[in-house]
Amino acid sequence: MKYEELYEFVKKFKYVVALTGAGISVKSGIPTFRGKGGLWEKYNPEIYGTLSGLTKVFLFSPSKVVNFAFEFGETICNAKPNKIHFFLAELEKKGNLKSVITQNVDNLHQKAGNKNVIEIHGNFFRWFCKKCRKEEIFSEDEIMEFLKNLKSIKGRKNLIKKYYEFTKCECGGHLRPSIVFFGELLPEKEYRKAEEEVKKCDLILTIGTSGVVAPASTLPLIAKENGAKLIDINPGESSFKNIADFSTPSLF
Repeated sequence: MKYEELYEFVKKFKYVVALTGAGISVKSGIPTFRGKGGLWEKYNPEIYGTLSGLTKVFLFSPSKVVNFAFEFGETICNAKPNKIHFFLAELEKKGNLKSVITQNVDNLHQKAGNKNVIEIHGNFFRWFCKKCRKEEIFSEDEIMEFLKNLKSIKGRKNLIKKYYEFTKCECGGHLRPSIVFFGELLPEKEYRKAEEEVKKCDLILTIGTSGVVAPASTLPLIAKENGAKLIDINPGESSFKNIADFSTPSLF
């Protein structure tokens, strides 16, 4: 299916919602975590995908976490929106697309121009204080400068000191990324928004998501239960293909 054909189909509907996953950002240079070349080939997700695991490694061998964070951060900071991101932004601008629900933390939908983005797994650039819950948004330059400084520091104590200096909040607490790690609950407010959107839509686009991560994987099911049509756009395996009204890999 070509973009023009998809647009002609989409504009027949009144309330269109998109659910996007890691696959949409592959063309932007961000490999999927589980795919070939992904971070989970190099780093154990049971350790590096959990906050408790990262904390333990950081306290005893902080350089390992710094290497992981630098590789992850550099990839995201250097990424640019691709054609699919811009296509969704244009759909929203024309009034066809009402919202994008994304499992990604890379901020690429916003960079492309989408305004109504519901981030159910957080955002790499948005941090919050664990004590007072105040939020702070960092730029790519600020994040990369911080990571480069960490990478240049020698010695466990110096690394830990620098990290806590950067993350210290005015209240005395410490900031952490808003990213949802394995074992953590999704942000309740955002997930409720996502559920409301899929209940209202008459068409849902699932783009670049395999549909294996719950509870995001239930959102298209909710949409279908409420009478919506589903277009699954995914070059790989997807659990939504069995319930999709149309399935295509060709936008990729």
